[in-house]
Order: sequence, then C-alpha cells, then structure tokens
Amino acid sequence: MNSALAMKDKFKFLCHKEIECFNKCCYDLNLFLTPYDVIRMKNGLGLSSSEFLKKYTTWHIGFNTGLPVVTLRMKNDLKCPFVTKEGCKIYKDRPSSCRLYPLARVKVGDKEYYYIVKEEHCKGFNENKIWSVEEWLKDQEAEIYNKMNDLFMELIAAKQRIGRKLNHEEIQLFYLACFNIDEFRKFALKKGILNKSMDDVELMKFGFKWIKEKVFKV
Repeated sequence: MNSALAMKDKFKFLCHKEIECFNKCCYDLNLFLTPYDVIRMKNGLGLSSSEFLKKYTTWHIGFNTGLPVVTLRMKNDLKCPFVTKEGCKIYKDRPSSCRLYPLARVKVGDKEYYYIVKEEHCKGFNENKIWSVEEWLKDQEAEIYNKMNDLFMELIAAKQRIGRKLNHEEIQLFYLACFNIDEFRKFALKKGILNKSMDDVELMKFGFKWIKEKVFKV
C-alpha cells in the first residue's frame, strides 16, 4: 500500500471527458453507501428513501460488524446505474467513495489518513494537474461527507463495544433509522419519539442517537 498522505501532501491526477479511461471506473463496483450518501442521492433524484433503496440498492449483514451494509446495485451489464457517456448523471450528489477517488480515507481516533488508489485502467495519473489532499477535498466538496460519515462510524464503533449480536428486530430498526429515513420519520412520529419537524440530515443524526440509546443501550 502507498504511504499515508498528509493534508498538505501533493499528488498528480485529473479526470475529464477526453481521457482514454473516462467512465471505466464506473463499472463492476462494490460500492458501499453511507446514510448520508443515501440522503443526498435520493433527494437529488426526487425519490423517497424507500423508492431509492428498492430501485438502486441491495443490502446484507456485514461479517465483521453484524450490521446492515447497503451497496449500490449495478445494472445487468455491470455498469453503474448513473453513468452515461457524458459522465455521472448524479455528479452533484455522487457518493463519498466516488467523490474522494483517487483517494481513500481512513480515520483512526481523531486522526485521518489518505492513500492513493491506483487502478491499472486509470490514466488520470498521467495528467499534469497537481493537487494537495486539502485542495482535492475542497474541490470535490468532500468535507461535509467526511463529517457525516464520521458520525456513522461512531455509531458502528458503539455497536462493536456492546459485544453482542443484534436480533432481527434490532437489525431492522438500525436499517430503518440509518438508511430508510423517510420511513423512519413516519415511524418516529407514530411512536411519539419525534415531536418536531426535522430535515433529513438532522433526522439522520437523531436516528443515530436513538439507535445508541434504544438498541445499543449506551
């Protein structure tokens, strides 16, 4: 693996429509989606969370975490459902991992590390545009994604600390509160655990806190 990059460290990369490999990175992906990814994508498409999840995703229980893992469903030809000849049709609301590419982010405690992801097909590294990690994150508007995804990772860490498997009902509640935000809003209002209007992002944060208290008992 390449050495970790600090925020001021430089790398060379550029992706554009004229490059030979354009769109090749949008093929046969195992693309994990975070709750914030789902909110941005479903709102950008004008869909409810239920509609988006049913049409564009699959989910399974993660081997290490025992928690629902949501992935983007590729088309039958293994292409991303949002890729076109002109590029990504949801570019403004593209998921975290697409946004960071060609960087990968690792957070350990209060420290974050970035690594270059070099794939054989990618010719972007032959271009002459030079970025610092900090410049790339700002250009790709990745800061808000990192912030929201860190909150989700805190929730996963809380699950790991309780040292037990979740039962079926608890898994369903986790999936509801984290990913199916529109249905969680209905659930929370009906159960009386939500007594004020919240936008999707604030409701997501509320859901994380509720799962910690209700399901994880922490």
